[in-house]
Amino acid sequence: MKIYSFTADKNYKHLYMFLKDLQFSESLISFLRSKAGRILINEQTANTQSVLKKGDIVKLDVEDDASTDLPKSDLKLDILFEDGDLIAINKLYGISCIPSRSHYKENLANSVCFYMKDTKNFVYRVLGRLDKDTSGVIIIAKNRLVAEQLKIEKTYIGLCAGHFPFENLEINLPISTISKNGVNQQKREFLTEKQKQKLLEEGFQIDEKPALTFVKKVKEYKTCTLLEFTLKTGRTHQIRLHMSAVGFPLLDDALYGSSTTQARTKLHCKKAKLTLPIFQFTKTINTPIPTDFKKFLN
Repeated sequence: MKIYSFTADKNYKHLYMFLKDLQFSESLISFLRSKAGRILINEQTANTQSVLKKGDIVKLDVEDDASTDLPKSDLKLDILFEDGDLIAINKLYGISCIPSRSHYKENLANSVCFYMKDTKNFVYRVLGRLDKDTSGVIIIAKNRLVAEQLKIEKTYIGLCAGHFPFENLEINLPISTISKNGVNQQKREFLTEKQKQKLLEEGFQIDEKPALTFVKKVKEYKTCTLLEFTLKTGRTHQIRLHMSAVGFPLLDDALYGSSTTQARTKLHCKKAKLTLPIFQFTKTINTPIPTDFKKFLN
C-alpha cells in the first residue's frame, strides 16, 4: 500500500473540506471514496463525511487497483533521481514517451513499467511528455496523488538557424489543435481569425489554447544561436511552433521548419524544478548538454 499521513490543523465538520484544503481534486477524492479502508482517522476507518478534530491523524491509501500492463522493454533508463514518490529520467532523443503503432515495445512507458515490475499496482503516469526527438528531463509520478500535486518548471535549450536578433523575447501566441471527425492533425497551428473561419466552414474543429514562451539568447555561433526557453504553459510543440512563428525555427525541425535531414530537432529539456508543496518538497534536476548538440556546435 502507498499511504500518506496528514495532521488536521483545525476542526472540520467533514473530512471532505480538509481534503479540499489540501487541494485534492474531485477525481482523487472520488478514488478515496471508492473502497472502504482508503481513509483512516486515528487508525479507524472513516469517510469523507467523518468529523475531523484538530490534531487528528488522517491516513490516505492511494495505491491503485491494478498495474499498467505493457510489453517488456529492455531499453536502459538513465535515472537522474528517484524516491518513493517519483522518478526523474534523462530521456534520449528518438524515444517515445508512450506506446504508439510504430513504437509499441521500444518506448519509455514500457521501460519504466518493466523497471517497476516488482512494485505492486504501479500505474505509468508521465508528467509533461516530451516529443520523441526531444531529449532531457522527464518525470514519472509513482501514484495519483503525486501526479496531481507535483508542480514542474522546465527549462529547455535549443538551436535555431542564423543569428537570433533578441537578447530576450516573450512569445505570446495561442496554439490551435485542428481536428476533423475526431482525428487530430499532428501539426499545431497559430491561426488568424480569417484562417479559423475558413477551417470551420470546411468542417474542421479547432481547439485553441493560450501559450506563452520566454526566450533568452545564450550564445551565437557562426551559423546558429543557442537559446534557452522557459514556459508558462505546456502546449504540444509549443517551443517549436513559437520559434517558427517568429521566423527562427529550430534546427532540423522538419515539421515546423524546412529541414530534410535525418537529424533530430535540436531541442533539449536541461532542467526541471520540482515542487510538492503539500510535503514541503523541492528538488532541481539538471542534465548535461547532449552529445549531438556538442558535436554540432564543435
